[in-house]
Amino acid sequence: MTDEGIIDTHVHFWDHAVEGLEWAWLKPGFTFRRWEASADIDATRFSVSELDQESAGSGIVAIVHGHCADPIDDPATETAWLESLAERHGTPEAIVGRCALADPGAVGLLHRHASYSRFRGVRDHGAMGHLDRDEIAAAMDAIAEMASSVEVRRDHRELAVLDDIAARWPTVTVALTHACLPLERTSAQRAEWSEAMRGLGERPNIVCKISAVAGASDPDWTIESIRPWILGCVEAFGPDRCMLGSNWPVDRQFSTYPRLIDAYRHVLAELDPVERAAVMSGTARRVYRITPRATAPDDVAHSGPSAEERE
Repeated sequence: MTDEGIIDTHVHFWDHAVEGLEWAWLKPGFTFRRWEASADIDATRFSVSELDQESAGSGIVAIVHGHCADPIDDPATETAWLESLAERHGTPEAIVGRCALADPGAVGLLHRHASYSRFRGVRDHGAMGHLDRDEIAAAMDAIAEMASSVEVRRDHRELAVLDDIAARWPTVTVALTHACLPLERTSAQRAEWSEAMRGLGERPNIVCKISAVAGASDPDWTIESIRPWILGCVEAFGPDRCMLGSNWPVDRQFSTYPRLIDAYRHVLAELDPVERAAVMSGTARRVYRITPRATAPDDVAHSGPSAEERE
C-alpha cells in the first residue's frame, strides 16, 4: 500500500566513524523502558543509504531526524553532522536537536542549533523525569522567538505541566514524543491514557507524534493491537495535529520497515482522504516546514557514503 506519501518524523542515524559523536545506547547492556540494545540494531553505520534500503517501496517522501548522539559535549555537533548529510543526500529534511531546556546554557545551544538551515526544534530527553515551567522559561522564550518547536515525553499521568507550558507559550508547537504512550498496553492503561490525551487535545498548539506504537511495549504487535492507540491519538487531537514516525531503526527488533508503514496505512484507511493525508504528511509538513522530495528515496540511487561521511 503506497498510494500516498508519508513523512517519517522519527528516524535516527549514526556513524561510529564520525569524530566527536558517540551513541552509548547502542552498546550491549543498555536498557530503557523495556527496550534493550541489540546486535540486530548496532552496526558501524546507519544513515541515508541504509534507511533507503530498508524503507524501499514504502512511499516515504521526507524524514525528520530526532537527535540520538549521547553522550556529547555540544549537541549542536550532531546537528552539524546531520546538516552535512542533508547537503549531500537531500535528507533529512528536518532536524530535531537535543536540548536540556532548564540548563543554564540552553539559550546559547538553541542559537547554535539554529545556525543550521534544517534545524526545526529540540527535544528535552530529561523532561520525562523532571520538567518545570519556570525553570525552562528562558529557553522557551528563545524557542518562541525562533519559531521552533519543542518535543517532550511524559508519563500519561503527569501531563498537566505540558498543558501549562502550552498555555504560557501559545505560539510554540509542543510535540508529544511517541504519543506519551504507556508501558503497559492494557485496556485500563488505554482508558487512562486516552482521557489524559483528550485533555491536552484542547490546546491547539500541542501536536501528537504517533511513533513507537509497535515497539518494546507490544513486541508481538498486530494491526489490531496497535489500531486503538493510533486512532486514540487522532480522536484526541484530530488529524491536523497528528503525524507518523517509525522510530527506526530502534524498533527494527519488532518489525520490518515496510510492515510497519503498511500497518499505519491499513489503520488510517478508515479516515477520509483529507484526514488521512494530514496524518501521513500534512501535519509534519506544517510543523517542520518541509517541502517533500519530488521522488521517494526508493527511486533515488545512492552510491554509498562519501569520503567525507566516513571521516
